[in-house]
Amino acid sequence: MKKKIILGIAAVSMLASCGGDQASPAASTTPETSNETISDASTNNDATVYSITKDSSSVINWTGSALAKSHFGTVDYSGDLKVSEGKLIGGEILIDMTTIDSKDQEGEWKEKLDGHLKNADFFNVDSFPTAKLEIKGFDGSNLNGALTIKDVTKEISFPASVNVSENEVSGTAEFTINRTDYGVVYGSGNFFDLAKDKIISDDIEFKVSIKAVK
Repeated sequence: MKKKIILGIAAVSMLASCGGDQASPAASTTPETSNETISDASTNNDATVYSITKDSSSVINWTGSALAKSHFGTVDYSGDLKVSEGKLIGGEILIDMTTIDSKDQEGEWKEKLDGHLKNADFFNVDSFPTAKLEIKGFDGSNLNGALTIKDVTKEISFPASVNVSENEVSGTAEFTINRTDYGVVYGSGNFFDLAKDKIISDDIEFKVSIKAVK
């Protein structure tokens, strides 16, 4: 099930062709991660903190499209997850928007696309370098939380697979956001009178894999 919300961490939006001139809004805070056992105020339980690994096990892939063309790539993230009594109860994922990296282009075209996604037309990473997903709970099927992109925060819920063991938490998820919900309106047919071949989809699709360890 796909949910429309509103990062475009991209992420997630992270997407489309280059050119044009429209501006956008600003980002979030980056608290320190910890490996200690801490008190979770939302549940009044002791929560064990698992730190997200920075390797190929923890990846955010994004896809955006314009007409028959699509662009895809990755963005880096960090953070931690909170576990109590063997269940995921919370956490914070910090998305480094300055690392938006297209994978379908090379050379000059890649530089143009990456630069365009990072400038004021899209994610304005100079002003909003960080996006954030605050995890508020997992009911066994859906992950619930709040996504902040460019200082705009929206509640979000999407299907996820989460596995918790003594020393590790791992999981995967796929979801879709509406980038215009976060003030990323460049090339949107809902905001501008554009020729059909100039319209960029409002949807950004994300595929996330994650591993966190004590």
